[in-house]
Amino acid sequence: MNRQTLSTLFLFLSLFVVAQESPTLSTTTDEVVVTGARYARTLAESPEHVTVIDSAAVARAPNLAQLLNEQAGIVVNGAYSNYGKDRSIFLRNGANQYTLILVDGQPLIDPSALGGAVDLRLLSLEGVERIEILRGARSLLYGSDAVAGVINLVTDRDAPLDPFTVNLRAAAERYNTFTGNAAVSGRTEQLDYRVGYDHFTTDGISEATEPAGSLEEFNRDGSIRRTLYGNLEWRPTEALTIRPAVRRAIFEGDYDAGAFADADNRYRNELWLPSLAVDYRQATWQLGARYNYAATDRVFDDASFGESFYKGRAQQGDVFYNYLPSEAFSLTVGGQLRHETLATGDDAPTATNVSPYLQANLNVAEGLLLEGGYRYNHHSVFGGQSNWSLAAGYRFSERVTARLSTGSAFQSPTLDQLYGPFGANPDLQPQVSASYEAGTQVQSRTGDRRVVVTVFQREIDQIVTYDGMLGYQNQDELRDRGVELEAFTQLGRYVRLDGNFTYVKGRLRSPDGTGGTSETEDFFRRPRVTGLLAVSFQGASPFTARLTASYTSERPDILYDENFVPINMQLGAYTILNLYAEYKLLKARNLTVFGEVRNLTDTDFTEVSGYGTLGITPRVGVAWSY
Repeated sequence: MNRQTLSTLFLFLSLFVVAQESPTLSTTTDEVVVTGARYARTLAESPEHVTVIDSAAVARAPNLAQLLNEQAGIVVNGAYSNYGKDRSIFLRNGANQYTLILVDGQPLIDPSALGGAVDLRLLSLEGVERIEILRGARSLLYGSDAVAGVINLVTDRDAPLDPFTVNLRAAAERYNTFTGNAAVSGRTEQLDYRVGYDHFTTDGISEATEPAGSLEEFNRDGSIRRTLYGNLEWRPTEALTIRPAVRRAIFEGDYDAGAFADADNRYRNELWLPSLAVDYRQATWQLGARYNYAATDRVFDDASFGESFYKGRAQQGDVFYNYLPSEAFSLTVGGQLRHETLATGDDAPTATNVSPYLQANLNVAEGLLLEGGYRYNHHSVFGGQSNWSLAAGYRFSERVTARLSTGSAFQSPTLDQLYGPFGANPDLQPQVSASYEAGTQVQSRTGDRRVVVTVFQREIDQIVTYDGMLGYQNQDELRDRGVELEAFTQLGRYVRLDGNFTYVKGRLRSPDGTGGTSETEDFFRRPRVTGLLAVSFQGASPFTARLTASYTSERPDILYDENFVPINMQLGAYTILNLYAEYKLLKARNLTVFGEVRNLTDTDFTEVSGYGTLGITPRVGVAWSY
């Protein structure tokens, strides 16, 4: 898109909005978060920075991968590739398996996945009210895999006081892509419930791209996702809350043979995720219990190699006690049990980890918050391992705050690495990390402008790598450091400008095979610089529009030719423009018509060498609640 066209778009939207009337948008530190502690607290009461993606942003997003890809410090490789292409989360340059996904604070564990990474294609945004992101080493409360950070999907539990509400939503977009979901929910004095179904289907594009000069036209690779979920909150007394939930998701789609190689392959992944949370609260203490069970069945039907399957089963239970005698002090004491099983044939190896932990918060003086904790892990394979966490936050005034934090984390070797059919090593040790973070937040007196700056460093040791001769080994070391900037400003009554910027640089040290070490600062598909700039227009309550520009810098990639000889290459930088608008109808404003154009300028770019990306993609839809 040229400069004149872009200017015309801004002018059109500005004129439309100025004709409306609307209240001033603002945010405060009184917002309650549930990530980073075993009890709900406001952002002002946390010495750590938590990014909150609110319900409006969740409702606008077409899928989880593209929504996360817009956040500071997060790159989701594959977010704009074919709908069925796998997605990889790189949080602060960390590998895919180093980010732990939570659903209502409980981990989504998948022993069937390579490295233990969760398949983002399974996760629909239907039923998700908000998303909380806590970066850094977070094993103290959440255990294995929380090396780079945690992403908590918080489901909708704050419905209006109405015993029965219907919510319907449907959207259509390019490539014969359709999404439809329906939910019924209700809330009474003692009972909340929500049951929903989401269906996604697409013809997609060819996952792999045709080689240069080829006359062959590759087939489209379609996919389908079906999600059924339900949650219940029962309050039999003022002190007791019981919250059972279940999520069933099935994803299946076509995939190709590799870069520049078409094939008629099929993939299927099924997830069962039941959970239970129980809380008993008194004036100065709380007792909580959590349990979830994750069952994933992955099947690869390869036209050349036949069918292979991976069945993962994981259970995790948590019991904890919160002592809250005053606003100045809190203490959490808990224990966690995690059990995993992986079946790839006749064998089904298991692993168990038992972890007691404690965390304390202290308001030392007015404006000074301290937090610290310790965790001990006893794993059935590698034995004992400890984690710790320290954080401090200081409020200079209502406008300026600062924070410091440090902590450690670990990732257990996966069952596939320990006992799998290829290169297994039962003597593997956990990958361990330490992170250091400092930040400050400055906001205006009225709260209509805010800037958050964070500098960070993370060290990961004993990284598990695969060697064709030796199999899996603990041998690499990774150092990452960088800076994140998040900011917004209210430009008058109608316009809001927000964005983020991330710069991260890593250094990987590996044995060179001769007794020495080699170093690199290049990481495949992981950019050093990413950023987002967005302009939001909020007119009268019926109308909202948002224009975003996201930037991804150059990054290296690797490709193997027909003789498996590696070819190193550089992927070019690119900018993606997305435009979204919605309008609310009817007297109750309960009918919403929305439209979006993603990749507005039809940018030609590459996320993975040899694989295609989506072009300009219009989307229209309607949402109704009653």
